[in-house]
Amino acid sequence: MTTYPRATATQVQPRTGDTAQRRAAIWPRGTRLVTGSLAALMLVRFFTEGIAVLPRSATFIDVPIFILLVGVAATRGQKIRPSRTYFLPGLVFLLVAVVAALTNLPEVAPAPLLVFLYDFLAPLGVYYAVYRLWPPGNARVFSRFLVAIGVVQFVVVGLVDLPRFRSDHNPDWISGTFGDNAYQLVFFLLVFTAVLGGMVIFERRRLAARLAPLMFVGIAAIIFLAQYRALLVSTILVVVAITFFLTKARPAKGVVIGTLAIVAFIGTFSYVAQHFPKLKLGQAQQTIQSNPWFFVSTRLHALSDVLSLYGDNPRYIITGTGPATFSSRAWETFANTRETRTAVASPYANWLNGGQAYETDVAGKYTLPSLASSPIIQGSHALTSPFASYTSLMAEVGLPGFIVYIGIYLLALGRAVLLLLRRMRRAVPDDPLPALLLASTIAFFVLLQLAALDNWLEVTRITFLSWALLAIATRESDARESLE
Repeated sequence: MTTYPRATATQVQPRTGDTAQRRAAIWPRGTRLVTGSLAALMLVRFFTEGIAVLPRSATFIDVPIFILLVGVAATRGQKIRPSRTYFLPGLVFLLVAVVAALTNLPEVAPAPLLVFLYDFLAPLGVYYAVYRLWPPGNARVFSRFLVAIGVVQFVVVGLVDLPRFRSDHNPDWISGTFGDNAYQLVFFLLVFTAVLGGMVIFERRRLAARLAPLMFVGIAAIIFLAQYRALLVSTILVVVAITFFLTKARPAKGVVIGTLAIVAFIGTFSYVAQHFPKLKLGQAQQTIQSNPWFFVSTRLHALSDVLSLYGDNPRYIITGTGPATFSSRAWETFANTRETRTAVASPYANWLNGGQAYETDVAGKYTLPSLASSPIIQGSHALTSPFASYTSLMAEVGLPGFIVYIGIYLLALGRAVLLLLRRMRRAVPDDPLPALLLASTIAFFVLLQLAALDNWLEVTRITFLSWALLAIATRESDARESLE
């Protein structure tokens, strides 16, 4: 069996002693552009919000990153097309969104509409661009990049966040390099857990693989200190999913690694719950034990507004209420223009919308009353708020748009799983690709769960990473397939 090399001979043993040329051999141009863009995306909020040395406007770096990646990829001379593209379903979603806008013109405003389309469709463009830009044979480069970002999170949490946390035990301080949004930190750490799990099985000689058990404990501690109790079920499911895939590859070792991860998470949870009662993790544990479906059944409350909307006007089942008119992140950005510490987009949204808050009839009738009356459950509005990607899609682009878009993510998840199973069967010692594919699988697995808690399919800081990870893993896998 022929396997695709991790790097070309020139990359491994550059003939020149020139430092710049050796660096270019190890980090080819495409890898530098992709990893540099993603690093800027995941680190910028630490500098705009964490230590505030950059202007808050730098938070929107995802827009120039998107333009840069797509622009460079479009001007490449090589005719490289992904083996699986998502352009066709993406185009269908675009057409559905346009129809939804045209049938609800009095409600739809130009700026919110454009933000809606960007939020949902830009990740597909990132996938296509990264696939074209990434030079195959460099899977380990991206693996090292993810480990480096993970180490940065440990450093920032340990040196910056924990000293603040000790003063008042406020979990809002635990956010790593993701500014005021710890959910994004938790998402990355779950993906990082998958990378480490894959390394332990397939790349045992790497330092990160040897330190993985210790890092599992650190990851669990950060997640639980961040107090996101609504993600406890997701965290459990992620650990179980990682264990399942690892045991498919190496039954005995997979069980051992999975057991270590489970013990690390359970032990850390018990310690944090006992020593930091203010976080109320014990209460969440009792809730899950008494009613395992509590979080799921409570979250279904958000669906009631959509069902009422459909009942009052059945046309919305097909056409929706129009993009950015009901409860999507695009709607929320322009409807809530109060300038607070965490509302970075408010002044810009207010300016783009003519100096006034964005108002729609359907949001005024359903979303705003629901938002005002949503109770706090276990210290959070996460389970009762009207915000969720599933319900916002159902309302704003109707069932056709919802089915198409969620179908795109299910297709991506299925593709990642199939490639993972295939590469695990054909993996050779020190192969970095299975770990990346496992991370890609977990990224989409978690995203589909997060979409039930808020409008996370519109958060480019995590969707860009997920689709870039899938693009790189797919590119590497396709290159190997061509040689096998």
